[in-house]
Amino acid sequence: MTNELRKTLWRNMRFVQMNNEIDEQIRQLLARTSYDADAQMQVNVLQQQKVLNEQQMQQPMTEQEYALYDDNGDYIGNDAQQSSVTQQNTGGIGQVVVDGINHAAQGTSLGWSDEAFGAIGGTGRVMANGLMRVAGQNVNGESFGDAWNEGYREYRDYARQELNDGYQRNPEISAGAEVVGATMSPITPFKAKGFTGSLGKVISHPEDIARARWLNTVATGVANGAGYTNQNTLDEYAKNIGMSTITNVGGTAFGNKLFGSGNDMYRLGIGAMNSAIQSMPYGYNFFRKKDEDER
Repeated sequence: MTNELRKTLWRNMRFVQMNNEIDEQIRQLLARTSYDADAQMQVNVLQQQKVLNEQQMQQPMTEQEYALYDDNGDYIGNDAQQSSVTQQNTGGIGQVVVDGINHAAQGTSLGWSDEAFGAIGGTGRVMANGLMRVAGQNVNGESFGDAWNEGYREYRDYARQELNDGYQRNPEISAGAEVVGATMSPITPFKAKGFTGSLGKVISHPEDIARARWLNTVATGVANGAGYTNQNTLDEYAKNIGMSTITNVGGTAFGNKLFGSGNDMYRLGIGAMNSAIQSMPYGYNFFRKKDEDER
């Protein structure tokens, strides 16, 4: 390969990669324009950067630029134009609040908030389909079942993407919100048996409280593992349910040790353990990228 061909290919590949990253960042910003006043402005800036990158691709590479590539064509200079997903910002205070709310809801629902959002979308599309039929408008052969499936899938996938983006934008806020949400979750399928005392207050024996607590630990572990499963395969369900149940057991034991077994603070241990497991991949990617940027 001649030096001239190297100069053309290497530079173009670099700018194509930069524009692909900009496209991904624009996609994330467009999802925020309804509630983030700065998002559209950032989109405009990034679109201008794409145009500049495309113009740069038409220019011949100088010898100084050529020296910034190694023998494999990898760019080794300091790229002041590097933007995109590798330099995520938090999206402003509005985005921080939205991410916190999204992840608090995910924790409170034991991982089912995205499915709940999908159900809202499915219901809305079925209602719209029905209204269009009443008004005599064409629904293009879409049945009520098709409308439900399409609306559910679109809204569920959007909610999942927002949760994933939230962990990448604001990992500390997102993880913390899930801990708080899981701790405050009202989902407790099993109640301790009790009897009415002399003052009319329901009293439960300690052994009944402990039994209900451990039953709830297992039940919410199963529900949480299923709720966080995005790939509907038996292997994924088994892996996630098993991991969630194990972390619930560990969290309950931790909560009992830390706060005693006479209250519901064990749920804080469950929330912390589950959130730690969920945020681990994002934390790993965050610190790996930070280490790469510092080198």
